[in-house]
Amino acid sequence: MPNPKSYQEINQNLNNYYSNKETSIWRNNFHIEMPFGLINDPNGLSYYDNKFYIFYQWNPFGCEHKTKHWGLVTTTNFTNFTKPQISLKPQDWFDRNGCYSGCGLVKDNELKLYYTGNVKGPNGERESYQCLATCNKDGVIEKHGVIIDKQPNGYTAHFRDPYVFIEDNTYYMILGVQSEDLKGRALIYESTDSVKWGLLGELKTDMKDFGYMWECPNIIRISKDKHAFIFSPQGLEKEELKNQNLYQSGYVIGELDIKSVELKNHSRFKELDMGFDFYAPQIFNHNGKNIMIGWIGMPDRDSEYPTYEHGWMYSLTMPRVLEYKNNVLYQNPINEIRNLRETQLIDIKGLTLNNYNLALESRSVEIMISIEVENVEFTEVKFKFNDEYISITYDNKRQLCTVDRSNMNIGGKGIRKFKLNSLKELKMNVFIDNSVMEIYYQDGLEVTTLTYYPKSEGLELQIRNDSKITINELNMWNLRSVKYE
Repeated sequence: MPNPKSYQEINQNLNNYYSNKETSIWRNNFHIEMPFGLINDPNGLSYYDNKFYIFYQWNPFGCEHKTKHWGLVTTTNFTNFTKPQISLKPQDWFDRNGCYSGCGLVKDNELKLYYTGNVKGPNGERESYQCLATCNKDGVIEKHGVIIDKQPNGYTAHFRDPYVFIEDNTYYMILGVQSEDLKGRALIYESTDSVKWGLLGELKTDMKDFGYMWECPNIIRISKDKHAFIFSPQGLEKEELKNQNLYQSGYVIGELDIKSVELKNHSRFKELDMGFDFYAPQIFNHNGKNIMIGWIGMPDRDSEYPTYEHGWMYSLTMPRVLEYKNNVLYQNPINEIRNLRETQLIDIKGLTLNNYNLALESRSVEIMISIEVENVEFTEVKFKFNDEYISITYDNKRQLCTVDRSNMNIGGKGIRKFKLNSLKELKMNVFIDNSVMEIYYQDGLEVTTLTYYPKSEGLELQIRNDSKITINELNMWNLRSVKYE
C-alpha cells in the first residue's frame, strides 16, 4: 500500500486496508503494527473510560524517523482493537517537527497526555518543549501547549520523554536528559495539580558514566519499599554477554527517596530483553499490575527491516506483566493473550526420544516446552523455514543460552548470548508471529524478542541434544489474529 500524502488520504487508506486486508508472509497477526508508515515507541499507556489506550509514535507518511505523530488504538481485552487513528499532529509552533514520546495520566475525569514537542531550527538546532494535551470520553483531544519551557541550565536540548508518577499525593515527572558534558541523566519535576511543574532536581544514582543519553525513563513501585527505574541508555560499551545491541533498555531496582531525589542502594543495570529488537518500553499500572509494552525495533538500524520496501515498518510487543521476585523483574505475556488460542496442535508429557521434528503449516503459534537438561551438555531448539533457520542453543555446563539468526537470508542477522540458570529443566514459552518471535525463558526470568523475514511460509520445529531428549511437556496452539474494528 503506498504511503498517503495527506490526512484525508490517511483515513481513506485505513478504511481500504481493513476492508481488504493485505496478505503478506511478513504481516503479523497478533502484534500491533500500522498498515503503512513507521511505528515506534509506545506512548500514553492508560486505562480510561473502561478501556485501554495504547498510543504510539507514528509517521503515517513514510518509513523515516520524522514527522512523528501520536497514533492510537483502544481495546477492552487485548484481542479486539479499534482501528488506528491519529491523535496528536505536529502542527503547532511548539511541536512542529514532531510530537515525541510521553505518557498518560487519568485525572479529573479526563486523560492527560504529556509529550515532548520537537522543534528544529534552520540549521538543525534542536528545541525541546514538554507539552500537555487532554482526551475526553468522546475521544476529543485538545492541546494545551507548553508546560515546561526548554531544559534547565547544565543540560543540552536532548530533554524529552516525560513520564508522570505519583508519590504521597504529589505528582512527579521524570525526563530523560543529557548533561552538557554529554552524560545520560534524568531530571525530576514535581507538581501539586499535574499542570504547573517545578524542577526538583537530577535523580542521583551510582551511574555517573553510563552512556551519553537516557531515553524513555519510567519509575514504578514494585514493592512496599522498592522502585524500579526503567530507561533506555544510549552509548554503553558492548560486552560479550551484555549490551550486545546498539542501544539497551533495562532497569535498576532501589529505594526511592523523593525528597533527596535519590535512588538509594540500587542494583546493577539489568537488560529487560536479551534479543535483537526491543527498545523504549513504557509501563502503566492497572489493578495492581505493572504492564509493559515495548517497541520491536532498534534506532539507527532501519536497514535490518526489509518491510521498508513495502511501505511499513516495526511493531509493538505483546503487553507483558512485570513481577518482582528474587530481586529481579520477571516478564510474562498478559493473560488475555491466551484467548487467541485456537486449535491445540500438540499435547505431550513425559516423552523420551532421539530427536524431535514437527512440520507446521502456520507461523502464528504459541509453544510451551519443558526439556530435561540436567544430564546433557547442550540442547538445541531450531525453527526452520526450508533452508533458513533460527536456533536457540543451551549449554548446560556454562549455563549459557545462544540465539542465532545468522542463517536467515533477509533482514537482521547475528548472535545474542546470555546467562540463563536452568537447574534441571529448560523452560520456554514461545510466541511466533509471521515476522516476530517473543521467547520467555524460565517462567519469564529472561526474554528475547527478535524479527525475522523468511522467504517461505512454512515452519518446522526441531529439538535435539547430545543424548536422548526428555520432553517433560510440550504444548502448542494455533493463534488467531487480533481484530481491528
